[in-house]
Amino acid sequence: MASRLTKYLNLTFLIIGVGLLVGLLFKMDTEEVGARLLQVGWYFPPAFFSYVLGLFLTASAWRCIVDPAASRATYRDFLAALWAGHAVNQVTPTASLGEVFKGTILKGKVDGEELVASLITFNFMSTFVVQIFTITGPVVVLFAVDLPSEVIWTLFGAAFIMFIPVGLLALLLRWGVASKVVGLLQRLPLVKFKDPDALLTKARSIDERIRRFRKCRPKKFLGAVFCLFLVRLCQVAELWFILMGLLPDESAGFLLMLALLTQTATQLIAWVMTFVPGQVGVAEGGSALLFQWLGMDPLTGFSMEIMRRIRKLLGISTGLIIGWFVVWRKK
Repeated sequence: MASRLTKYLNLTFLIIGVGLLVGLLFKMDTEEVGARLLQVGWYFPPAFFSYVLGLFLTASAWRCIVDPAASRATYRDFLAALWAGHAVNQVTPTASLGEVFKGTILKGKVDGEELVASLITFNFMSTFVVQIFTITGPVVVLFAVDLPSEVIWTLFGAAFIMFIPVGLLALLLRWGVASKVVGLLQRLPLVKFKDPDALLTKARSIDERIRRFRKCRPKKFLGAVFCLFLVRLCQVAELWFILMGLLPDESAGFLLMLALLTQTATQLIAWVMTFVPGQVGVAEGGSALLFQWLGMDPLTGFSMEIMRRIRKLLGISTGLIIGWFVVWRKK
């Protein structure tokens, strides 16, 4: 019953998002939007390259986290699992099914407990780095360019509030999130496990692997942080290239700061609207509204998101093909 309700809600939000996107297209004038997209022209290939490079770096970060003693997976395995899982996350709400798909692809190549521990650690580290960029972005822009300060401070405040759950998650990881979750589930009257003691032992092993990663392999920890830092720079670079095509008369420095601020705004929208599959409609509407608040043409923000939507479709299609090929080869 709950699963059916969730499906209906997801479909409802997707329909609403598509409706919003279509409404914005007509409001913005489809011909003008098309002209803006063509204006991006040769800036799109480097923007797409930035996205692909970010995926390669993300796979490198994940590989750094996995203990090599518990893995026989190659870098190509990590990249395939990462790209395919990323694609699934993009087309499903809450971005969680993709994590299961990543584990399915690497099953048998990475020890089960190490795989779960690496995914938990990887997602936390990735979220933490994203949060740092999301908070510091508005501060850098505030001192670098002349844009409405009230908008920048609003984004900073929202990013700061979103950082609170990350702090709580850090405490949970320190206390042992896996064993805490299993212990909580065991107390529920309708949840029964075949061997609860064995499951709790595995959960404690996962928690121990998470805790000892930074202490036992500090170089790999720093390598993962460095890669994730570069991933965020790649995401900013993607926006920067697109904006250079949309706003050719603006300086490269101003557009870089605008890309940094836009990245903060789009990330906040993704978090708040995570229940909308792919943030269809809300991402475009949010960016158009941001540019309007900044005293710029909202059509620019909308066109930027449409161009990113095209990039997402190419990336998602590639990821789903990779996932299908890997699963087919396992059969």
